[in-house]
Formats: sequence, C-alpha cells, structure tokens
Amino acid sequence: MKLSLIITNYNREKTLARAIRSCLSQIIFRTSYEVIVVDDASTDNSIHHIYEFDPDIRLIRNTRNMGVAFSSNLGVDSSSGEYWMRVDSDDFLNQFACVTMISILDSNPNIDFVYCDHVRVDEKGAKQEYVALDSTEKLLNHGAGVMFRRSLFEGIGRYDENLKSAEDYDFLSRALNQGKVGFYLPIPLYRYYIHGGNMTLDPDRAEWVALARKKNEI
Repeated sequence: MKLSLIITNYNREKTLARAIRSCLSQIIFRTSYEVIVVDDASTDNSIHHIYEFDPDIRLIRNTRNMGVAFSSNLGVDSSSGEYWMRVDSDDFLNQFACVTMISILDSNPNIDFVYCDHVRVDEKGAKQEYVALDSTEKLLNHGAGVMFRRSLFEGIGRYDENLKSAEDYDFLSRALNQGKVGFYLPIPLYRYYIHGGNMTLDPDRAEWVALARKKNEI
C-alpha cells in the first residue's frame, strides 16, 4: 500500500462527507491507497454519513471520546501505507494533492515529509483567503495536510496524547528537532474551512502551544 489518508472526526456531520469525498476522489494512477475514518465517539449523525461510503473506506470507532492525538495514533497504527496524511474532517483536498506529494517523496528519499499552501474556504467551499505556509511557525500551526513517511512516525514517536490541542505542533516540532527534512510545496492543495469551531481557533490552544514549545524548546 502506497498511501493512507486518515480522517479524524468528532461531531462534524456537516463537513465530514466532503472531506471523505475529497480523499476518495484523488487522481492517483496505478497506485493503491486507503482512506481510514476514525470517529471519536461522535454524538451527532456523523456515523450515518460515514456508512454512506462503505465499503470504500475503513471505519474505526472509539467507544468514548479520546481526543485528536489518540485518534490520530490509532489511525496511523491501523494503516498500512508507506506514506500517510491526516485530513481534518472539516477540511478537504485538491484532487491532485496526493499524486503531487507522492511524486516528491518517491523521487527524494532524503525528504521525510511534504507540505503545501492552504486555501481558507467558506461553508460552500468558496475561496476566502490564500495561506502560504512559508515559515516554520505557519507550518507548525497547520499540521493537517502534511504527507509523512511511515518511518518518521516510527522514528520520532507518536502524537502526544497528553496534549488536548497542539498535538500537531508538538509532532512537527519533534520532527524538526530531530533533523527530519520537510519539503515546502508552494501550491494550495489543501482546503481549510474556517467556521469558528476549528481546533486552531480554540481559545485554550495558545496554552497548549506554549506547552509544546517549552517541551520542544522551540
């Protein structure tokens, strides 16, 4: 298996189907990949939307809410791809995102992960703002949509389940601290939906980021 796309979801029934469709619609020729949805004990109708895509996806259900870090670890542990990417359940991918990133990793064994620019969109998917991840700080604050080699996850350790937020900040910080090499692709292949309930807009996130920074001495 070349690639595993992992969607972590908690109560995102309004946007989940769009995220799943974007993963299943990737234009990748002669390359096997899988889509795994980890539902973190949602209490809305998320499960009904997930069942609509059976058997094209693999569903993992937490019996109780465990958090994004736990669900991400579970998704990666359950995957079989040489590469993996986490896609938030309120975001979605450009159709050419995966084939472009796979090509970079396939051709450059010295590169450990690939990331790209984002487009912030509204509820209907219309463009609101272009976000260039052209600095380390911007990358650390947008951890989804990054394609990693599986060996990186096995090498630097898992997402820190003690962090209620900023687990992506911490994970990428550890990767950079350990000399892992990222490739910046200045093309907007990831669509980021701003709706007020985003994890990155959580008022408590600043405290978790500060903790991750202190932990990693960033």
